[in-house]
Amino acid sequence: MLALAHRRRSRVHRHPLEDVGVLRLRALRIRLAVHGLADGAEVIKEHAGSRIGRDMESRTIDVLGLRTRVVQEDGRGGGDPIVLIHGVGAWAETWRAVMRPLADTGRRVIALDLPGFGESDRPGRVRYFGPEEAFYPRFVLAAMDVLGVRRAHIAGQSMGGAIAFMAAVSAPERARSLVLVAPGGLGRDVAFFLRACAIPGFGLLARMPRPRTAARDVLATCFYDPGRISPELVEEAARYGNASFPEFVRALSAGVGLRGVRASIREAWLGRAAAYGGPVLITWGREDRVLPVRHLADSARAFPQAEIRIIEHCGHLLMAERPDEFLAAVVPFVARAEEAVAA
Repeated sequence: MLALAHRRRSRVHRHPLEDVGVLRLRALRIRLAVHGLADGAEVIKEHAGSRIGRDMESRTIDVLGLRTRVVQEDGRGGGDPIVLIHGVGAWAETWRAVMRPLADTGRRVIALDLPGFGESDRPGRVRYFGPEEAFYPRFVLAAMDVLGVRRAHIAGQSMGGAIAFMAAVSAPERARSLVLVAPGGLGRDVAFFLRACAIPGFGLLARMPRPRTAARDVLATCFYDPGRISPELVEEAARYGNASFPEFVRALSAGVGLRGVRASIREAWLGRAAAYGGPVLITWGREDRVLPVRHLADSARAFPQAEIRIIEHCGHLLMAERPDEFLAAVVPFVARAEEAVAA
């Protein structure tokens, strides 16, 4: 997920493209990427705060020849594992606020650093999104193999949602359920500051002389309430941002052009969506300014069986900004998905 540094906004919801213009060009210099509603959508109201786990296990595995960092919480139970896939420019710990609570339901919870992000190796020349031999879904399925996970609930946020969708469609037998969190790739239109990565030489604009300040500004665009940004997120964004920026540009420009999501990729994958007929949950923040909530309509058309949950007073990073509301949607959904199989 790419976000623009910007003035601290008012609580009045603004259109995602409102702040884009010539005078906003300075926003393109941040060298850090944190990244029509469906009828009958359930709206989730505000809950109290949630604890943030600090005892997560981190280790490195080899996936497709790439050193890959994995962050994990082990649950004491027999539920299917949950695999979490972060968005473009992000890292495994963006899921921190929900990992321990998910593990407490009796499931192993695994978050990956995608190649080139966090502490994972950068890939060579790959076809990120395919549609034939797409690297990202192949990587996720290979990571599951290395970790001994035959089948899992696969969840992804932003670009990670597109990857989760592709993995489930590529190997439906490996996905117990699919959780799409403000997913990218299913809607065509994309905000200008995401399309900008397709501009030749975009990476040369990027400079970040004050990493923590820039990190907080970037994260603020992904939150409805910047007061909910944790110190850990700011530190991690500052630490990982510079190193991951080249891969951010490569990955995003592979899927997004100046006119939005590349039609050849989007149409090919939407044409395969019916291959996965299992349970699907789509969640979105009402005030998402990175991928607006109106994209829900495209997501729901791709998966007509999907449950829809909208979280109020929430931006793009749902699981970090409103973890309790997020969990209120995901935990019962995952349980129902397993009960349906048992029945």
